[in-house]
Amino acid sequence: MKKFFTLKAIFLSLFILTHLSSSAQIVEPNMSDTVKRVHPDTTKKTVIDSAKTDTTVAEPSHQRAQTAFFEVGGPGLALTVNYDARFGNRRDGFGYRVGAGYFATDGNNVFSVPIQINYLYGKGRSMVEIGGGTTFLNSHGNPNGKTFIFDRITGFIGTATIGYRYQPEEKGINLRIGFVPIFYDEGIIAAGGISVGYTFK
Repeated sequence: MKKFFTLKAIFLSLFILTHLSSSAQIVEPNMSDTVKRVHPDTTKKTVIDSAKTDTTVAEPSHQRAQTAFFEVGGPGLALTVNYDARFGNRRDGFGYRVGAGYFATDGNNVFSVPIQINYLYGKGRSMVEIGGGTTFLNSHGNPNGKTFIFDRITGFIGTATIGYRYQPEEKGINLRIGFVPIFYDEGIIAAGGISVGYTFK
């Protein structure tokens, strides 16, 4: 009786194991089918996102404004040829100017190199210009005894600019006029300058 009960228990155990094994085999395809159904949805989402990214339109970039101009007065004191440009690809904002000039009067020969950092504020063609910097001067003086404000010197003076600038939005004639105070050892000289040039970018 015990042997029969033991055999019956073994057969029952084998039947249960066989049933569980077959159930596991049935579940596995369903799981893989579920995974397969998920993947297409994920792929579709990725395609939609990339399509949205591709439709993004980049904003057009501006060219950096560059100008060559001839100036009377200004930081160079007399006659100078100058180059002016913005630091970035824009028509306004921070920039710089550098030039070289020479003039002679009553035997006094003066060579100057004006350098300034400036800022342009405005829209379109009309700009307000504010700047500051230094000018290197080399003056030989007058051999006949005449004296000038900057006579027989080699050194630097301080300069500033507050003025108006007409600057084309692309290429064209550039006009400038401004008040230019000069700072040196003995005080301040109220000067000015006017220029005409060409903006080629």
